Amino acid sequence: MSAPRILLAGHGSVGKAFHELLHETNVGRVVGVIRRAGAWIDENGVAPGGTLLAKRQHVSVVDALDKLRPDVFVELTPTNLQTGEPGASHIRAALERGIPVVTANKGPLLRHHDALVKLAREKGVPFRFEGTVGGSIPVLNLHEFCLVGNPVTRIDGILNGTSNYILTRMAEEGLGFEEALKEAQELGYAEADPTADVGGHDAAAKLCILANAVLGVRVTFEDVRREGIQTISAAAIRLAEKEGYAIRLIGTVDAATKTASVAPRLVPHGDSLNVRGTLNVIRFTTAHAGAFTISGKGAGGRETATAVLSDVIHALRGRSR
Repeated sequence: MSAPRILLAGHGSVGKAFHELLHETNVGRVVGVIRRAGAWIDENGVAPGGTLLAKRQHVSVVDALDKLRPDVFVELTPTNLQTGEPGASHIRAALERGIPVVTANKGPLLRHHDALVKLAREKGVPFRFEGTVGGSIPVLNLHEFCLVGNPVTRIDGILNGTSNYILTRMAEEGLGFEEALKEAQELGYAEADPTADVGGHDAAAKLCILANAVLGVRVTFEDVRREGIQTISAAAIRLAEKEGYAIRLIGTVDAATKTASVAPRLVPHGDSLNVRGTLNVIRFTTAHAGAFTISGKGAGGRETATAVLSDVIHALRGRSR
């Protein structure tokens, strides 16, 4: 039996890492890579690495879907939190053609969750998006496969590793916010414009996806009360540490009140939400069995690619959220 055929849109850090991981694991073969700079289509398989730059065609995602009819379409183009495009259109085109979709692109789920999930169900094809909310952490899979019959009623967590790194360094070394931010940028943890991370926008987007997918609560980006970490001082960090607390940027959504927020909070040193460095952590409070906490690397190309690969395997088995 021939290996499953994968069409990949987007070849940034996650796309490249997924391409390499797929090649290493032999789960399937990439028969097309679509990038802004052009595309490479090869039914025999597109190998990862430098050769990808050698042969470029100008093929749209829709044209590639029609030409290749892949077993799974993987959408990893850059995230647009304002419109969800062009990812949303790419996903819609694949689902309309009955092609299973896997994505780690937050924008389409943030802006078009209900419509895309509904379309996937109408067409009877898998649509999976584990990589949108926790990098390598199997958050949605925990809910889907392990908490059946035990509804999640509340979610709390650290959903942005950049902010957590900055707050950790401020506590460990007594750095000011600007110093810690500069260090994070030099290490590649923060973008040149860090607003989405330190302002709570990235965490809010992930919280919306979790609210919709896990709690079934319709929360939009605009519904989330957001407060970033830009005004937190070294003095505030020291005072909190002296009293036995860490300051952490915590996202919270509650099914009963249908409220959602991302804001700095005091977290006791021994609390399960008090993780350090670039780690993320998510705590599900359930109706029948208390709380479950899961932590791990919430960002990074290879880390997020593991979530994408897991979803591809589930999609090939016909599993849909």
